[in-house]
Amino acid sequence: MLILGIDPGLNTTGYGIIQKDKNNIKIIEAGYIRTSAKESIEKRLLKIYSELTDILKKFKVDAVAVEKLYAHYKHPITACLLGHARGAICLACAQNKIKLFEYAATKIKKALSGRGHASKLQIRYMVLNMLKLKNDDSIPLDVTDALSLAIAHSYLEDKSSIYRLL
Repeated sequence: MLILGIDPGLNTTGYGIIQKDKNNIKIIEAGYIRTSAKESIEKRLLKIYSELTDILKKFKVDAVAVEKLYAHYKHPITACLLGHARGAICLACAQNKIKLFEYAATKIKKALSGRGHASKLQIRYMVLNMLKLKNDDSIPLDVTDALSLAIAHSYLEDKSSIYRLL
């Protein structure tokens, strides 16, 4: 099973593809889609949509996992911008007939670390450890966040997984 995790953002959208076979998880590809704040919003969204569509077609993933939208009352504009990026992601999944799963950040963190309020650095450490990758700062947090979504989805959708009970 190929799972694509996406950490949506208007500036940087991180993505990570893992393959799950029984209890083994292997990274297939990871990276990010960057847009320029100098571009119009419609061009930025088109870039996210187009590059994500290329990724979906190239890898023929079975599922996409994305973080549920969370808006802090002090930052409503940020939530709106994030919502635009998520809209482009949802559209790409719908047009390519790929099932989209949404998870609260706390559920992802709990599935990976046992703590629903783990820090981004703790999640990064867990992801890199699980995928047997070198633990350094060269991998952006947007990418490890995306990989965490894919890994957590693999646990949460696996009915035999103990993580299903969390």
